[in-house]
Amino acid sequence: MSAARFPRAARILAKHEFDLAFRAGLSAGSKLFRGLVTVGEKARLGITVPKRAVALAPARNRIKRIVREAFRLRRAALPALDYVVVARGDIAKADATAIRNDVDKLFDRLAALKPAPSTGTIADPPPTPTDASGPISLS
Repeated sequence: MSAARFPRAARILAKHEFDLAFRAGLSAGSKLFRGLVTVGEKARLGITVPKRAVALAPARNRIKRIVREAFRLRRAALPALDYVVVARGDIAKADATAIRNDVDKLFDRLAALKPAPSTGTIADPPPTPTDASGPISLS
């Protein structure tokens, strides 16, 4: 069996993990993609291809397959970060070779970024209101 696999553990699937990347991730761009990275335990990938960038589902799926394959082949050499790749621009008109070359350049740029460790929470809880005599009861 090949070492270049793409198991479920190497995927970002949960909405809160995507939200964390969009909120606290470092960003790099290319002609066809925007990429975000956050600190992770191992290299993982999340992909979004918005309908406004690519209208037809088969074309969106083709782009995701190309990005997954590029990541799968490079995953062992990439730093332990969570990578989120967002399609943009004229990606619907690009051929597979152009997409692959562009995403390879994007992974090089993203791997060079050094994100700070995050708390892993989407929003800090609001502070408890207080006055000089102590906490104020909200009920």
